[in-house]
Amino acid sequence: MIGPPAALLVVGLVLLVACAAPLASAGGGSDNDAEVSLPATLVTEGATPATEAEVTFTLSRSREERQYGLGFSSLQYAPVPSFGVKLAVPMILRDPRGPEPEPSVGGIGDVSLMAKYAPLMLPARQLALSGGIKLTFPTGSERRGLGGLLALAPFLAVGKGLGPFSLQADASYSWQLNRPRTIEAEEEDEPRVRPDRQQQVTANLTATYSPVAALALIVELNSVTAVTGDDALNERVQLYVTPGVSAEPAQGWNLRAGIQLPVTSARAFDYNLIVILTRAF
Repeated sequence: MIGPPAALLVVGLVLLVACAAPLASAGGGSDNDAEVSLPATLVTEGATPATEAEVTFTLSRSREERQYGLGFSSLQYAPVPSFGVKLAVPMILRDPRGPEPEPSVGGIGDVSLMAKYAPLMLPARQLALSGGIKLTFPTGSERRGLGGLLALAPFLAVGKGLGPFSLQADASYSWQLNRPRTIEAEEEDEPRVRPDRQQQVTANLTATYSPVAALALIVELNSVTAVTGDDALNERVQLYVTPGVSAEPAQGWNLRAGIQLPVTSARAFDYNLIVILTRAF
C-alpha cells in the first residue's frame, strides 16, 4: 500500500505521462535531428538515454552508522537516441556508530544493469517518456551489510522542458529475487529466522530552474516505501526533499551537489550528501 506522499508523486508522474498523448499528436513530424535536452538530476532517473560516465560521492548518516559511497554511479551507452544501457558499480564504506563498537567495513556494493527505452521523444516540445528495467546483482556482501540483493525493478520516467524550467519524474517497483540470509531470533534458544524478500516502491519528482546556460537550481521530492522485507519501515512512507545546484564548468562536463533531508519520521538516514561529476560523450 502506498501512502499519501508517495501517491502524490505517482499522481504527478501520471499527469505528466497523460500530457504526452495530446502533445505527441500536436508535435508529430517535428525535426528528427534535434534532441530532447533535459538537465541532470540528483536522485530522479532521467527520461532520456545518454552516453556518459558518472562518478558519485555520497555521505549519509543515521543513528546506527555513517556510510560513504564512491564509484561509477553510472556508465551509460546509448547507440541510438531512444535506447541506452547503464551500468552502476558502487563502492561502500560503513562506519557503525552503535553502543557496541564494531569495525568499519568496506567493499563493492551491489552492481546493477539497466536498460532504458524512450518510445516518445519530441524535441519541438522538449518532452520525453521512457521505461525500462533494472537488474541488481548480489555482488556486495550481505553479511557485512554491503548488499547481497538480487532484484528486478521495472520503471517509468518522464521529462518536460519548459523554457528555463523543467520537470522530471520517475516511479519504480523493486522485487528481491534471492532469499535473504537467516538472522538471530529475538528470543534466546529460538531457531534462526529468515526475513521476507524485499519489495519496495520509489517515486521521485524533480523541478529545475536554469537562470543561465551553465547553472541550474534543483529541488527534488524523493519517496521510498518498503512493502516487505524491513520490519521497521514496512508500509511507512519515507519522504525526502533534496535541494541542490548543478554547474557545467566545461563543454560536456557537469558537476552537481545536493543534500537529501528526511521530512517524515520514517527514514533510512538523517541526511545524505550527494556529489556527482558527469562526462558526456
